[in-house]
Amino acid sequence: MSYKPPRYLYFYLLFSIFFITLFIFASVETIERNLGQFNISKSSNTKIDLNIKNVSSLEIQINEIYITNSQSLCKTEQIYIFGTLRNRINNDIVRIRVEDIEVSNGLKMISKSTTIEPTRNYVQSPVVIVSKNFDCIDEVLTIEFEEKVNVKYLLIKKTDKYKSYNKIKTINIKAY
Repeated sequence: MSYKPPRYLYFYLLFSIFFITLFIFASVETIERNLGQFNISKSSNTKIDLNIKNVSSLEIQINEIYITNSQSLCKTEQIYIFGTLRNRINNDIVRIRVEDIEVSNGLKMISKSTTIEPTRNYVQSPVVIVSKNFDCIDEVLTIEFEEKVNVKYLLIKKTDKYKSYNKIKTINIKAY
């Protein structure tokens, strides 16, 4: 009589290797890259060059504000994100579509439904955030993308629509 291995031995072996590999790679955390502090102009548009690849989300923290009135809420200008998609053949710089936006407790979105466009509509509203209280320092805005993208720059457009609000002066950006 010759030795016969137990039935389905290779199936159980392959199945256990698969789950061990899945467990190891699921516990790997995403890499946080601190891109530094950036100043935002009070009177004109600001272009913040980032040139970072494989980004799934950006975290923007408010560090300093221009105080126009002490009893005024804070408001960001219109924030646009430009870059390239990783799965595209040509590297045309396009406006990156946002999948989700999360804000800390002291902030709120102006119009989240138009900023997060579920279809491939290329006419989207910019990201605009307003504070709920008079102090918006150390508040955090997290912008998540549909896929990993290459972010070329952020464009913060100046508008005169909200003159009575305190504008943001310095931000800290982290990429994940």
